[in-house]
Amino acid sequence: MKKLVLILAVLILAAGICFAQEDDYEETVSNEKQKIDRINLEVSIGVPVHWTTSKVTHNFYDDPPDMDRTVTSSTSIGLALNFNFSSKFGFLIDFDVFVGSDVMGHTGTNSFSSSLFGINALAGPVIYLYNSSFLRVPLALGLHVYYWSSDHWDFLLDNENWINTKDFQMGPGLYLGIQFHFNDRVYMFSRTNVAVDLFRSHKVRAFDGTDELNKSHSGFEVGWMVKPTLGVGVKF
Repeated sequence: MKKLVLILAVLILAAGICFAQEDDYEETVSNEKQKIDRINLEVSIGVPVHWTTSKVTHNFYDDPPDMDRTVTSSTSIGLALNFNFSSKFGFLIDFDVFVGSDVMGHTGTNSFSSSLFGINALAGPVIYLYNSSFLRVPLALGLHVYYWSSDHWDFLLDNENWINTKDFQMGPGLYLGIQFHFNDRVYMFSRTNVAVDLFRSHKVRAFDGTDELNKSHSGFEVGWMVKPTLGVGVKF
C-alpha cells in the first residue's frame, strides 16, 4: 500500500508541474485547429499488476471465511480510443487483454496445467494538462473495470482436481501520460494507470474427482492496480 501511495504522490506532483507551465494557446487559428484531433487510436503494450486482499466465503471445509490474497501480473496488449472535443478536453475508452498459461508433468504420475485470461478497462474524461504540436500530457479520470478467469487442473495418483476462479472488480481509476508527436498522424506515448477497486464479485467452482462444489462472494472490498504502458498512437 505504501508503494501505491508513493506512485499517487508522483503522479500528483507531475500534474502540478504541468499546470505550472505556461499555456501556449495564443497561436494562430490554423495551429489551433491542428492540435484538435477528433479521434485518436492507440495500440499499446503494458504490464498490469493487480492486488486484492479480502475475506471471501468460498472455504470448502465449512470453516470461517478465508482471507483471500490474489495477485496477477502479466504482459498485456491494449487498445484505446480518444474522442477529443477540444484541445483541452475529451473522452476515452481504454482496455487491454492479457493471457497466461503454465503446464508441467512428470511421467503421468503428477501433472498440472494453469491458465489465466483477463481484461482491464477504463472509461471517462481526459484532460490535456499540456498541449502543443509536439508534446501532450493527458490526465484521465474514470471508471475502472477488471475481470479475470483462471483454470487450474492437476492429476496426482489417479485423482483429478480442477478449480475455476472468476473475479470481477470495479472502482475509480486514472492515468497520467506523455505523448511525443512526430508528425500530423503518428505519435509515441508512455503512461501509468492506477486504479483502486472498491467492489468485488468472486466465484469459485471446484471438482475433486467425485463432487463439484460452487461458492461465490460479492461485496465492497479494496483492491488496486498499477500498469506502466508504452505504445503508438495514430490520429484520424
